[in-house]
Parts: sequence; structure tokens; C-alpha cells
Amino acid sequence: MSPDKQPFKNSDGFFEEETEECCDSPKISEEDGFYVCLNCGYVHSRILDTSPRRAFTAEEIQKRKTNERVYSPIGPRTIIRGSRDARGTLLSPKYKSKFNRLAKIHRSLTTSYERNLWIALPNLQRLQKRLGIPDTVAEDALRIYTQTVKKKLTMGRSIDTLLSASIFAALRIHGIPRTVEEITKVAQIPKKKVIKSFRLILMEILPNLNLKVQHFQADRYVDKFNDELGLSMQCRNIAVKLIESAKENGFNTAGKDPKGIAAAAIYLGSKICNENRTQKEISKLAKVTEVTLRMRVKDLQKFAKIIK
Repeated sequence: MSPDKQPFKNSDGFFEEETEECCDSPKISEEDGFYVCLNCGYVHSRILDTSPRRAFTAEEIQKRKTNERVYSPIGPRTIIRGSRDARGTLLSPKYKSKFNRLAKIHRSLTTSYERNLWIALPNLQRLQKRLGIPDTVAEDALRIYTQTVKKKLTMGRSIDTLLSASIFAALRIHGIPRTVEEITKVAQIPKKKVIKSFRLILMEILPNLNLKVQHFQADRYVDKFNDELGLSMQCRNIAVKLIESAKENGFNTAGKDPKGIAAAAIYLGSKICNENRTQKEISKLAKVTEVTLRMRVKDLQKFAKIIK
């Protein structure tokens, strides 16, 4: 420190050094975030960004909202497994043992509720993708399932069984005519178990959520079967009129599977429109036996006025 520039005390009692002045011919330049004089090397101040904040467009905001999370919202967000670190470097036996122990401690810090949902969320996303279910239905299915976990109804029941039952309940709530056989086929679970879990959800969960399922009539399945069989709109209209005519003439549908009635109406409608489909083809699509299909066909022929 030069003798002519001595430190002095400020009001707080701390020593401060006098600020040096720049040279007579300063040449200011921006270097590494600072304003620096190139002639004498004096640092004037930091470079502060005073530019206005960038406004995001509506499209960018929507894209950010709809982007998938980069982490799981349930459970530990750090997964330590394998024999390599984040950079792909092979771990030594000493560090591998250490990280395995840390992973075990990390997993034990989560509750049973979080661990259950940590497993269930990927399974729900898989079922949603394979069944082609809308996001709103999947959200309600997850809401129903989380309530079953909170009420500890998962004891003695598999996660996939309760997930399938929750999806079936959510479909019924939104009025989407999907059969339980479609869900059980994708989830590879016995139909009997899904029906039992669905009844449990119907009694224990839905009343607390103020949700009600819709009971489908036969005409709700006509559109679904008509589209999947590739029949014309005329055939669909005739099938609906057959069902309405049979009900008006005293056909009692209580206790009868609406899918069987819809399948019988589609079968008769296809014959009337000369778009013949076999009983085997229709019964397989409707998930009913051919015997049931023939019985419902006889009922419609007896009560409905066949439209020529």
C-alpha cells in the first residue's frame, strides 16, 4: 500500500481503503462481467442486466403447462441403483456399497402410502395409454384409487385389480360405454376380482366423493358396436328403434345384460340392411355367449316390430 493512501476508519469502526481513481485517459471495456479500464486496469463496477423481462407467448405458456414432469410426484425423486454414477463412470466396490446403503435409507424414508402410489402411477399411465382413456377419466381414476389407499382397502387386493376397478368406475361416472372385459383383457386380471373391487369402490369410496355412476341402457352400446363392426348409420338407427319398440310393447329388460340386448338389435339391424354379420362375430365383440345372443334376438322378434 502506498504511503499517501492510508486506510481509515469508518463510522462502524472498520478499516476501509480509499477508492482509487481511474487514469487520465480511460478506455472502458466489458471483461468477464465487469467494466474495466484497459489502460490502468481499474475495475469500475459489475455489468448488471437491465433488459426488460421477456414475455412468454400464450403458446409457450400452454406448452410449459402440458409438458410432462421430469420427476415422479410421488416418492423419492433420487433413484440410486446400478454400478455407475450419473456420468456413467463405473463405481468402485467401496462406493457401490455406500450408495446401496444410501438407497436403502432413502427408500425407507417414504411412507407406505407414497410407496403404493409410486408403483401405481406408472401402471395407471400404462393402462390409460393402452385403453385410450381421456386424461379427465384417468385423473378421476387416480382420485378414486388414492382414496382406496387412504382407507386401507388395498389389504389383500393387488394394485392392478384396484386400478382396473377405479378406471371402470371413472368410465361409468363420465358415461363412456366401455366394457369391463376390455379392461381385464389389457390388465390381465380375472373379471371376477375387478367386479368385486368395483362393488367395494361403489359402496365405500364414491359416496364420500359425491360421485355417481351411470347405469347404461342397451342403446348406449349400440353406437359402440356399430362403429366397431363398420356398419352403416341406417343399421344403427334400426337397432335403436328395435330396442325402443320392444320396450314400448312390454319387453322387460330388468336383470338382462344390456350388451346382449344391444348385440341382438345390431344383429337384426344388419340383417334388415343386408349388411350381414355372423352371430359369432357379434357375440365375440359384445363379450356375450351365442346362446345369450339368440335368446335376446327371440325376445326382440317377439316384442319389437321388425322394420322392413
